[in-house]
Amino acid sequence: MEEKKCPICGNGSLRHEVSDFKAQFEDSCGKTREVVVRDIPKDVCDECGEYLLDQESEERISSAQRAAMGLLSVEELAAFRKSLGKTQEEMSELLGLGKKTWCRWESNDHYQSESFDRYLRLLMLAASNVRALETIDSWKHGVAREALAASFRFVRDVDVAEEFGRQFGEMLRTGPFRPPIR
Repeated sequence: MEEKKCPICGNGSLRHEVSDFKAQFEDSCGKTREVVVRDIPKDVCDECGEYLLDQESEERISSAQRAAMGLLSVEELAAFRKSLGKTQEEMSELLGLGKKTWCRWESNDHYQSESFDRYLRLLMLAASNVRALETIDSWKHGVAREALAASFRFVRDVDVAEEFGRQFGEMLRTGPFRPPIR
């Protein structure tokens, strides 16, 4: 069996091992959290100590970090996009993201911020929010202001609107899209 050289330091030899992956990170509240992913295969350099992970291991680790941060999973993101009948590029455009951002989130290369995760959960809770974004998007792509204004109704009862606002605020503080406390 041919010995593999370390691509990082160029001096050491790589040995294959399977062990737990442990990492610490700071959550959105400033609390230090630890992620442990069991039985991760890796190639470790006997000289510099650096290690190389395969794609499956990187995905397992990234998924564990998402879960520890209380973020939507790759599967939840894909299901939401598909429920809207959109491609990854169309989803990025609708949300005002860079062309490849949604694709990176859904392929587990990067993950969304806490604030964007909350934004996505708001969209998931109310289809009217998605329709409002689609209206804004069509306006930005040339639909006349008059047509856009005609699609929005004016608030006729301020008391009812304030009550809905109060209920919405309460749902933001205690609702179903709040990450579980661990």
